[in-house]
Amino acid sequence: MEQKPSQGDREFTGRGMATIFGAPISWIALFGALMGALSIVPMIFYPFGGGYASAGMVIFGPMAGLILGPWAGAVAGLIGGLIGMFISPGSYPLGLIDVFLSGVFLPIFWGLAKPHYRKIYIPWVILWIVYYFLTPFYIPGQAAEFGAVRQPMYTLSFIWGPLGLIFVILMQKRLVRWMKDVKAGKRLIGYILYMVGPCSAWLLPWIGVYFWALKYPPETAELNNWVAWYFYILPISIATGVVAMLLIRALEKSGLRRVPGSILDPNTD
Repeated sequence: MEQKPSQGDREFTGRGMATIFGAPISWIALFGALMGALSIVPMIFYPFGGGYASAGMVIFGPMAGLILGPWAGAVAGLIGGLIGMFISPGSYPLGLIDVFLSGVFLPIFWGLAKPHYRKIYIPWVILWIVYYFLTPFYIPGQAAEFGAVRQPMYTLSFIWGPLGLIFVILMQKRLVRWMKDVKAGKRLIGYILYMVGPCSAWLLPWIGVYFWALKYPPETAELNNWVAWYFYILPISIATGVVAMLLIRALEKSGLRRVPGSILDPNTD
């Protein structure tokens, strides 16, 4: 005899609902619109001027990756980045380059941080660690009139990149369990700590490309690396962690469909 799902286990899925990478197009459009519209709301001003990180980037970029998964989230990020580029030049000072750095890349890094994607996430982050070390002060380096960095101080100044990757490798599976704990306090800690890894990884291209594009002096670049701990990693991890816990908890109770490969998908835990 066929058993009907209990009230608490219901999941609502629309018939014939158009999807991209398993996510409803309407959800992708919604997150893209939120990222773009909220790009006019500053959250973090760049410590050395030139623009700001918006609420659309800091909050809904990571949310898109968590809830839609990395690939559908990237589509939403592209939509949001293109909208934000036109309505808020202050949060997209590099134009199309920032559409990818502050739009597409955010959901990719947060979406891939789920342990299910470890075989993609680890080499992806290592690639950007190598990029950050070499570009622009070694390649193209002095040939393009970039100054010489102090070593080992420059490498130590962005130790948050390698440490963030190690943290993900060692802790992410445990943090996923904490995020489902019945105790709200432990659940919140799990969410905040979960954000540290993808945040430190995303900063590698986001900051590193600016070093090249705006021709940062090596001293300024080193100082920017040191302050990244409390200008970016700490506030972004806390803000995204709090919002993610509330939003994902609501989605879990709603019975709405769960995008395959997203943080809500129990089949890829």
